[in-house]
Amino acid sequence: MKIVRINGGDFDTEGEVHDYLSEELGFPSYYGKNLSALYDCLTELSDDTRIILDISETEDDDMIDYLQRMAEVISDAVDESDYLELELIEA
Repeated sequence: MKIVRINGGDFDTEGEVHDYLSEELGFPSYYGKNLSALYDCLTELSDDTRIILDISETEDDDMIDYLQRMAEVISDAVDESDYLELELIEA
């Protein structure tokens, strides 16, 4: 199983989080780097993947809000995929 850990405190922008996920999960070059495109790519994964999203040390309120929305999208993708798991760590 592939494990991808997103430590929210390590990122300053939404784009940085998408770049990280794209690289870690091998998304195609046309990946749109938004939540809709994230859902599409996650539901196309064919290898067992666990995403650990840690928001506990994120200080920027805007980034916390975005990561919480991202968690919702990932959770929706989990519901549609047999290969995806989400672990959410909040403060």
